[in-house]
Amino acid sequence: MKKELYQLHLTGRLKHMIIEVKDNVIITEWWTSKEDEDGKKQITKETVYGKNKGRSNETTDNEQAILEYERKIKKKKEEGYVENREDAILGEEIVVSSTLTQSFAPCKPISKLKKDDDPYDGEWLAERKFDGSCILLHNTGTEKIGYTRRIKPITDILSVVNEIRTALDKLPEESLVIGELIALDKDGKEDPKVLKAVTTETTTETKAKTKYNSLINEGYSFTYNVFDVIFWYSEDVTDRTFLERLELTNHFGKREIEVFNKGMVKEAKKSEWEGFILRKADDPITFTMNGKPKRKGSYKFKFIETT
Repeated sequence: MKKELYQLHLTGRLKHMIIEVKDNVIITEWWTSKEDEDGKKQITKETVYGKNKGRSNETTDNEQAILEYERKIKKKKEEGYVENREDAILGEEIVVSSTLTQSFAPCKPISKLKKDDDPYDGEWLAERKFDGSCILLHNTGTEKIGYTRRIKPITDILSVVNEIRTALDKLPEESLVIGELIALDKDGKEDPKVLKAVTTETTTETKAKTKYNSLINEGYSFTYNVFDVIFWYSEDVTDRTFLERLELTNHFGKREIEVFNKGMVKEAKKSEWEGFILRKADDPITFTMNGKPKRKGSYKFKFIETT
């Protein structure tokens, strides 16, 4: 069994990778090329042995090698490798009816306003900035998926949170949204630290469920705020204005957005908010397919420093 994979590097060089399994040995060969000139080839050989000897799920050396081979290919595809050379050269495009690869990167808020921008000129729309965990929700049409910001699929773990399940149920087919999962303690204060229990890919569904139930019993509450839409019913809507995308997000619940003013800042500081996200009515957003997020479409206005 053999599979050849390709990925276009930011430098313009084409990355080649051949993964092959022979008996219980996995052979991986990789190199880069530019203008049909190959660079130095490198090769590794990994001997694989069977697992769980004497158990019902025992595997032979060869069986385990095939399982490891398939896992390696899946991981590389998640990193943005494709099977077709021409597709890699042309550049990968997002297909909303397929699982996202880790090369997909949604844009981030710009760290601060430009020097000459006046946040109180009546042009900026403000929304409270919470200290939560960024989560993307995706309905491919056949599967509903939750991802971390780094595009790690953790649907089973996230789905222990009722608010995530509700949002996934509302998400139309072939749609992709980005939002924030927030945890509030019994006093209504944000507690981002507890979110690790239900957003970390290294945990298990059982552990996440146990911790989530424990937090609920302690008086914690959770909310998932959809703050932008990337695809809606298969259409890329990133070039639409913020107000148009805002209307789409209201499908999940009404958002509190006002024209920014100094009175809002005064009240927010009194309530110990982290800050605001500022946007202009006509601002679009974007995404990249090289794993490097651009900063576009919104600005942070913070007066409490967070990690």
